[in-house]
Amino acid sequence: MKKLFIASAIAMMCLSANAFAEDDGYGNDIPAARTEGTVDDGYGNKLPANEPEYKSFDEARSSSNSSNDGQRPKSLFGVHLGIGYASFWDYPTDKDFEMFFGKNEWSGVSMDFGLVFKYRINPLISFVPEFNLGISYFMEEIEGSEDYDFLWGAYKVNDTRTLININVPLAIRLTVPFVYLEAGARLNLNLSTSHDYEYTDRDGNNLQYYDWEDDEYKNVTRKAEDEWKVKTFIPSIMAGLGTTILINGHECDFGVRVFFDMNGIEEKDKFVIEDDRSDRIKVVKDETKIYSIQFVFNYFF
Repeated sequence: MKKLFIASAIAMMCLSANAFAEDDGYGNDIPAARTEGTVDDGYGNKLPANEPEYKSFDEARSSSNSSNDGQRPKSLFGVHLGIGYASFWDYPTDKDFEMFFGKNEWSGVSMDFGLVFKYRINPLISFVPEFNLGISYFMEEIEGSEDYDFLWGAYKVNDTRTLININVPLAIRLTVPFVYLEAGARLNLNLSTSHDYEYTDRDGNNLQYYDWEDDEYKNVTRKAEDEWKVKTFIPSIMAGLGTTILINGHECDFGVRVFFDMNGIEEKDKFVIEDDRSDRIKVVKDETKIYSIQFVFNYFF
């Protein structure tokens, strides 16, 4: 009986030791598992090998995160591409103005491509400037332009405008779990413009003619008598959101942005209307501005 009691006591001691052994959640004792680098802090992060045991999972996660942040570069260079929809806002609604230039039924495409730089101020906030070449294309169908030509048949006329600029977005980015939010300003240096009338059939297909000199088909267009002239420097505000993922070990941003010009773009921002019958003169202020919505892709090296 005495031997049975002693054996039972020894068994209870062994069971007690195993019951209070520290386990990593995968059936491995902490000391041995830590040597192998398989200890988990409960949040999917592996604890460093051969370090003192943490008092809590929060301490373990904090240490693991700080270690990862230290490995992330503070600054990154990359390439930027943005493309999306563009149009005008704050367009004059004066009836006489609309009679000459039409209503604000413009729609178009905005595209930017260039370089991007990301500087991490801290794990949450980054400064992200860019240097881009921008191209914007706008078009509207001229109301009442449908007509018929014995060579072309039925046709319509579209008023088209193109703007080329260099733009520098300056964004402050807040990175939160899964997404980032950004806001800032964009400086636009407008370089050149063009203003044409394009002729299409009733289905919107460009009318074409054969150019014997260049030996190719070209769209039927006509230069506007008064070129579209814009101011050289225009500031914009911007806001956006997106997410950052790793592709082959490189950070990539996928997001969407909106831009709104803060100043009118028209160089001639006053339109004078004279009425010969009544000697009436009316001045219409043209404060037309550009806005755009772009999908954004950044690839960092």
